[in-house]
Amino acid sequence: MRPLIFLFILLLSCYAKADTIDNYMNIANNIPQMEMKADPQAQAWARSARHVLDVTSESIAETITQANELAKSQGKPLFCLPTNITLNAATINNIIQQTYKDISSQQSDKDKMTISQVAWLGVTKTYPCQQNASAGNQMQQFTTALLSH
Repeated sequence: MRPLIFLFILLLSCYAKADTIDNYMNIANNIPQMEMKADPQAQAWARSARHVLDVTSESIAETITQANELAKSQGKPLFCLPTNITLNAATINNIIQQTYKDISSQQSDKDKMTISQVAWLGVTKTYPCQQNASAGNQMQQFTTALLSH
């Protein structure tokens, strides 16, 4: 029975896709509207949606931070946070939303990007390393390549 369950989970994970920024932004934009409603269901939805965004943002922040630590240990940090900034759920959520607004691609193209792609782009653009001046150009090329597919 266990191998069957494991196989089922493995097959499901093969079909899993990262969620798109379009869905993330739809949730983020609807939270304030739902919080203002007096309806208890709307209030519950808003709390649940905020929790989902917090968990998503925290997971992305931890992943990006770990990737940067690994790159930094090899002498090539991906981004450089100021000492007074912590890459946490609130910070990454703000970066994701601002980067989404700043991306100058066609709406349909940028809506297909994953949340992680937008977060990655935003963090590297917001906190570039001085010695990595060419990294900004590389990230711009990366974004252009992503949007062209």
